[in-house]
Amino acid sequence: MSETMRAVVIANYGGSLTVAERPVPQPAPGEVLIKVRASGLCSTDLHLLSGRQPLGTLPRILGHELAGDIVELGAGVSRWRSGDRVTAAVDVTCGRCRFCLAGETQLCRAMQRIGFERDGGHAEYVAVPAANLVALPAEISYEAAAILPDAVACMYHSLIGKARVGIGQRILILGVGGLGIHGVQIARSAGAQVMATSRQPQRLALAEKYGAIAVNTADQPLAAAVAEFTHGEGVDLVVDNIGTRASVREGIALLRPGGKFLVVAYLDESFEVPSIPLFKTELEIIGCRGSTKQDLIDVVGLVQSGQVSPVLGASYPLAQIGEAAARLESGDLIGRIWLSRE
Repeated sequence: MSETMRAVVIANYGGSLTVAERPVPQPAPGEVLIKVRASGLCSTDLHLLSGRQPLGTLPRILGHELAGDIVELGAGVSRWRSGDRVTAAVDVTCGRCRFCLAGETQLCRAMQRIGFERDGGHAEYVAVPAANLVALPAEISYEAAAILPDAVACMYHSLIGKARVGIGQRILILGVGGLGIHGVQIARSAGAQVMATSRQPQRLALAEKYGAIAVNTADQPLAAAVAEFTHGEGVDLVVDNIGTRASVREGIALLRPGGKFLVVAYLDESFEVPSIPLFKTELEIIGCRGSTKQDLIDVVGLVQSGQVSPVLGASYPLAQIGEAAARLESGDLIGRIWLSRE
């Protein structure tokens, strides 16, 4: 093994994503070293580059979605073996606070995240705590596994963990990009009826393939479509994968009394909510961030059983991170970008 590796690094906010030579990390006690086979590129990586979310000390290696093989064990690691195929939960948590003990690890106040406060998986190697590992069955490819920790597990956490979506519910997913298309599948697997929106016909066609009623908001009035979908009642749940003031305002207006609004995306810094309808009809607005290790375990099971299919859009080698980021910003893809190590 070489002493150095290639990695996608943020050297300063507002710059560009670049590939640099970095030392291969050494696994600390309780950690393993993973040879990364694939990693998922996320819009959050671009938010990190802009400095919208601080990363602490720079430079930082990005990449919070990854899959690969264990190549070295740190001291005290006994459950895992070199050669095991794995992915990893994003949040490195304390395991001792009230939130961790209650299973709400996504709220741990001592949390450090892989690819955020810790170096991540857009590299040839990454060291992660063994406690974060989730085994990959042979049926799941590295590239499919590479998008599970966020693109799929985040939607699972939001829909199942926070909203408790179940049989007979009628839900509206605003935006069927890399997150939303997996949300369609997860909600359908839970027994819900799903309506999904986009302005791109190819995304809508894929949503229909997975069982959603598709609405092209470029030329269809959404309120009328929801009224027909729910017989005038309003939806039980809105999942906002757009994150603008307009999407929040529109989505809340489409809820039934007692309905829930999941805040998943965050393009605009703030939004306004009309107070009288909020309390008069007992609406709920729920923030959704990331996922837990248990969410990731559950998602691996859904993929292994065929209930959810990870949707991959395009592949770029690590060295072409600039082109991959530009493609992501263009918004023309169906599915998620993943970075190969070829």
